[in-house]
Amino acid sequence: MAREHNFLLGQGERLAQKVTIKKAGGTKNPPYDFPTAKARIADRLQTAEAEIAKLPEDACPRGEAVAVVTLHPRYLSKSDFPSELFSAVGLRAVGSRSRTVKPEQWGVQKHGEFGVTEDIFVAGAKTAFERWANTVRRWRPDTRGADDLSHIEDLTAFEAKTKLRSIPDDDRTVLEVVLHNSGAEDVVLAFIQYAQAHGAEPLIARRRDVRGLTFMPVRVDPKKAEEIARFSFVRVARGMPSLRPFRPSVLRGVSGFAVTLPTEGPVDAKMRAVIFDGGLPAQAQAALKPWVNLIVPPGIGKAAPAFEEHGLGVTTAFLFGPLRSGQTPAVPLCTVDHVRVLDEKTGAGNDTDYFDVLDRIVDHLDRNLGLYTLVNVSLGPALAVDDDEVTLWTAALDKRFAHGRCVATVAAGNDGERDPAAKLNRIQPPADGVNVLSVGAADRSASGWQRASYSCVGPGRCPGVVKPDGIAFGGSPFEHFGVLTPTLVGGQESGTSYAAPYALRSAAAVRAQLGQRLSPLAIRALLIHRAEIEDGHDWKEVGWGRIESDPLRLITCDDDEALVVFQGQLPVGEHLRAPIPMPQTPLTGEVTVSATLVIAPEVDPEHPSAYTRSGLEVTFRPHSGKYSKRSDGTMTTHAKTRAFFSESLLYGEPELVLREDGHKWEPCLRSQATFRARSLSAPLFDIYYHHRESGMKATAPQPIPYAFVVGLKAPKVTDLYDRVVRTYANVLVPIQPQTRIQVRTSR
Repeated sequence: MAREHNFLLGQGERLAQKVTIKKAGGTKNPPYDFPTAKARIADRLQTAEAEIAKLPEDACPRGEAVAVVTLHPRYLSKSDFPSELFSAVGLRAVGSRSRTVKPEQWGVQKHGEFGVTEDIFVAGAKTAFERWANTVRRWRPDTRGADDLSHIEDLTAFEAKTKLRSIPDDDRTVLEVVLHNSGAEDVVLAFIQYAQAHGAEPLIARRRDVRGLTFMPVRVDPKKAEEIARFSFVRVARGMPSLRPFRPSVLRGVSGFAVTLPTEGPVDAKMRAVIFDGGLPAQAQAALKPWVNLIVPPGIGKAAPAFEEHGLGVTTAFLFGPLRSGQTPAVPLCTVDHVRVLDEKTGAGNDTDYFDVLDRIVDHLDRNLGLYTLVNVSLGPALAVDDDEVTLWTAALDKRFAHGRCVATVAAGNDGERDPAAKLNRIQPPADGVNVLSVGAADRSASGWQRASYSCVGPGRCPGVVKPDGIAFGGSPFEHFGVLTPTLVGGQESGTSYAAPYALRSAAAVRAQLGQRLSPLAIRALLIHRAEIEDGHDWKEVGWGRIESDPLRLITCDDDEALVVFQGQLPVGEHLRAPIPMPQTPLTGEVTVSATLVIAPEVDPEHPSAYTRSGLEVTFRPHSGKYSKRSDGTMTTHAKTRAFFSESLLYGEPELVLREDGHKWEPCLRSQATFRARSLSAPLFDIYYHHRESGMKATAPQPIPYAFVVGLKAPKVTDLYDRVVRTYANVLVPIQPQTRIQVRTSR
């Protein structure tokens, strides 16, 4: 059977079932015995409380202060969270961040010198800190909360100087101040009064709240930045980020080749995409009218020609892919709303661009819930990802893209040639979001591709460590990306701004062909699963690989291959057992098993190291007839496991140090392994969905949507696809396209 008839196999969830698997338990040997732990905390608490007592009254709303409790690297799971201790002493956790420490003791023989851990920001009355400092030396092992003392590595006051980041030298500047508020309005009002009393000007109208954080621009003399940061609930104060530059293009070639636009309407007029960018020139608006609707938000200023040119290039990258001289552009796949979010004041010394542009994006999304299947953002702050802090852009968009109801692509940024030692070449927000497909740029469209040198690199924050998610052709000196210019001729550009919408076009191609039979989350999983990566490619540069641009290859299989899509919801408190569909007839030779699992979790931006509220733990059991023997001589209930989605297999490099439980909170996993055919017998995956809230146990977890793509490839079995189809004829369903599209690709 020719490949074009070997369609993806859907409804894999019909094979899945819930199972209960007893988890192995056991107690940890604490790094410090109780007397040692108590003495360590008492000494540190005495020093911290003395600093807290010095805070002025107006810096402590409700008489409360914030301190930093550093957990031991071996006690980072949600079950180890010291909730009992904090409750016993009258404190509450309001946020956290990651930190690398060298513990005094480990409590185990095998350990590294350093470990990644968490700083927990705890708030409470100054009198609570004083009371704890005065009584802790009298605690007994049975005192409430005493067990948690051995889990703590350090405890300090939250000093103002540690809250400052990239403060400008101007006479008077605007800082972005981030507050821990946890919904407490009086904390925010107290900060406004405090800032005003100390010579600063909070721009109250630009205040934005996301989960437990408040983001507020504050105009202030930089010399007073530390004074402003003394306010107890300030988490960080940093120079106001600017937006990424739009002109000139990273690399421009010669413009001027003729372009003849297609005359047909979109392939799927019911599918809608939205692009947030700089607008469209008047002449282009008329030319693109069959497919594009320009939306101008109320209150925005006049359009800027340079931004319109950028917006036009981004839009045509999605509509047509890269334009080429002498080739007729492909027919657009769907209708597009282009929302202009930039105006003539953007980038012209306007201190509030960072807030205003994001407001236009989220306001439009909030007013049009459920309208869009596809979203593209090729702009954002000119700021490398920070492992310790989540930006307003990332938090706001991740919140709106949770649950996977649309595919959202975000440009990774064009600062890939900046200083790697200072990590200035890392991806830029909101490309660090866990619920977006962050896209870098490949330097050419055909074989022999590499990351374009300007394309920002990973890793991302953990969770969300594999960033960018992938790359797509974005142009380079070897081969520019063809776009439509304001005069309706072809121009040559380069940048991740064009790679992102080009990748989104692949998602549109899947949706146009298969309709709603694949959810947006499943489409994202499919793009990641089909991404191409070769030996010599570093995942920190290219993510999961180059996004496939051929629409036929995305939805079909080779004769020696079968690809099955599972969709549904992961249960709470149980494993979901997902069998790998093996044909009844025995296989020969080597068999490669590949799998990609994706969820779209809710997030807690005040806890960057515990950012995702949901995570995944997957067990692979390759042979149903092989079991393990326990120490007491009995056999295990379930078949023997083998590593598949382990950290070493996914990330490979030992220098990437993750927190002890960090890997299981990743929302996207992809891996593959090759086996001899005889070593596989009814192989399966057991998937467990972890849930937490603000780093602690979730109070009322709910099932979460998932998408799971599983592949088999056996080069010596040239009819593998047909065998699988016959074996599961009444279960798995080939997802035949509702329409065939002929799309000119860049291959």
